[in-house]
Amino acid sequence: MLFFGIANCHSLQRIKECGITCSQAVHCKSKPAYDIFFLFCRTAPDSLSPHALENMKISTVMKCTEQNRCSLYLNVIGTVILDENIRGVEICSMTLGSQHNQCIHVRITKNKLKKSHKQKIHVQANCFEVGVSDHVYVTMKTVPYYCSIELTQQYQVEDCHNKDVGNNVISCISGRLDYTVSEENKTITVHVSNFLEEYDYNIRLCLKHYSCRDIGAHALIKRENSTKSVILPYSKILPCLCIEGWTALPDSRRTRLCPFKDGDNNLSDPVNIILPESHLCA
Repeated sequence: MLFFGIANCHSLQRIKECGITCSQAVHCKSKPAYDIFFLFCRTAPDSLSPHALENMKISTVMKCTEQNRCSLYLNVIGTVILDENIRGVEICSMTLGSQHNQCIHVRITKNKLKKSHKQKIHVQANCFEVGVSDHVYVTMKTVPYYCSIELTQQYQVEDCHNKDVGNNVISCISGRLDYTVSEENKTITVHVSNFLEEYDYNIRLCLKHYSCRDIGAHALIKRENSTKSVILPYSKILPCLCIEGWTALPDSRRTRLCPFKDGDNNLSDPVNIILPESHLCA
């Protein structure tokens, strides 16, 4: 079954520490592990229900060390019906793009189980670190691993359009751009806010068609710059003229503002200066 992260308007649960918990005051412990013998399943005894695992639910949670310094984790909750044949569960997540695999064994102490009937236990694990927009494949198996008794699910982690992710995960924080135009000086003053102020910040003008083509107007706002503003020259206001900004970090997400695309630029004569044809909107 394929499950995508819910619409980007929802908030993510915050956690202080990751770990595992079990319901009904049952004691459980875990350790990250990957046992090669766990790749092979064994035949389930006749007394074991094929529905010993059920109702696996996945969500994204966020752990923050400070403002704008948050990491994303998968929160996996599943139900296991325990009897003498099951000692616990193994939960694994694999990021489909990178093939990064994370597994955790959850062992449930036998002396905590009631002898009179099989117990339905809810197991929660939230230590699977993931990245923005990751597509992950999650499995839950019994310990020991019995053939055909397994839950699987695919899940899409929220992207930067989610408000919580966009405002708190470093790779998503791209800054807000505000601008003023000086027709007399043929300049655009750009002010940056809501960005990582401990890093330098790039600003440029570009012409957008399929991509944003550089036109040479570029500046670096140094982190010690108190005004967080730069002045960039332009030759002509065009509908495809855009302002683009990004943190001076590798693979930083870029934010782009194209304020003149609708032709409402409040300039008295925006066509009186001619750019070379190669710089015009395609």
